[in-house]
Amino acid sequence: MDSSGSMLKTVIERVRGFLDDPDLEAKYSDDYILRHIVRPAFASVMSRINNSSVSPVMHRLSFPLTKDVADYQLPACVGEVWRLCILDSYGNVTEEAMPRGVYNVRGPNWKIEGNTISFLPYPQDNYSTLELWYVHSGDFSPVYTTGSANFQLNAAKDGGTMLLSTAPTIGEWDRRPSSYVGQMLRILNTSISYPHEERLITSWSPASAGSATWNFTLRKPFTYAQPSTALPAFEVAPEGSEYLYEAVSAASAMKLASYRKLSGEHFGMIQAAYRDAMKTTMDHYSNVQMRMPKSWEKDTVDNQLTQPWRI
Repeated sequence: MDSSGSMLKTVIERVRGFLDDPDLEAKYSDDYILRHIVRPAFASVMSRINNSSVSPVMHRLSFPLTKDVADYQLPACVGEVWRLCILDSYGNVTEEAMPRGVYNVRGPNWKIEGNTISFLPYPQDNYSTLELWYVHSGDFSPVYTTGSANFQLNAAKDGGTMLLSTAPTIGEWDRRPSSYVGQMLRILNTSISYPHEERLITSWSPASAGSATWNFTLRKPFTYAQPSTALPAFEVAPEGSEYLYEAVSAASAMKLASYRKLSGEHFGMIQAAYRDAMKTTMDHYSNVQMRMPKSWEKDTVDNQLTQPWRI
């Protein structure tokens, strides 16, 4: 891992290590690799994980409906819609908008058309407390910055502000509302006195129309970060795990290799590393919420030999 603890810088270092090309060092900067190579690799890998995992991160987004208005814009972060529902103060679902078939005599209720969700028949009332439950699409712009006074954590340590006119060290700010919802804000303290921490982002939006200041909130407050102060080095990226680092690094290396004249043998080695990393990643995310341990479903030679009392 990179000495800073940054997932993004770790991936970039491994991409360069996979390709081991002196020309690469001079031609492609870290910023270029993150914007044009790592970002689409993240989207590809995270999409495969979210579509196959038994435990993708589910997000809840306020999604109010207005009476007789049919079409509503979906945020860029929405990859798969799970539910449209209303909760009471205890978290119980009290009402839900269920999708129906397009040929249903009562209409489809709601259906997704591109980046729009359309309601037919039209909403018959104002639903101000409706929530959209979804899984992230993986489409976002990751960033890493060394921090400054323009990035502030609030007193409760569960949100803050970022001035987007301050360019990040590598990457580019994603200025689409809610685009960072579901990603990790990872604080990378340089002082040994404070640990690295990461928290899920639950909202991301401009403070007002025409403002360069954006507000963010977190699902859980930070524990050790200093409140009401400038943030130290931090990044916005997916959750940190070693197998995910490796899968994204290998996927990025294969993409960048297509820009270069790489031998078939070298490309095959990178491809094998990618397949191995993706297999490990998918094994983890597919079984992370198992209710029972692995077991044989019927008698085999193995379990008969280890359990001689069974007939």
